[in-house]
Amino acid sequence: MERVTRKTVRIDRPFRLGGTTNPAGDYEVTTEEEQLGDLMFEVFRRISTKIYLPPSGGRIGIGDFVEIDPREIEILTKPKSDDVASGLEGPEEP
Repeated sequence: MERVTRKTVRIDRPFRLGGTTNPAGDYEVTTEEEQLGDLMFEVFRRISTKIYLPPSGGRIGIGDFVEIDPREIEILTKPKSDDVASGLEGPEEP
């Protein structure tokens, strides 16, 4: 048995992912999990986590689902002051 959960996360600053710079905003994150064994209680293991990146720059079309580590999502949704400690920063400003 598989379980799929979807949630919307808010990222408050531009970020690079999927080879492009993405604007701040709300993004849909989908997590797929599979059930382990035939136990007396349900236990699930994460198979994949993906974030939907809509078409950028006013382009028309379908966006991309990009595989992402759940820890990256945590880092991207933290307040900007935590970036230096985590080592993940947004795109360089001109």
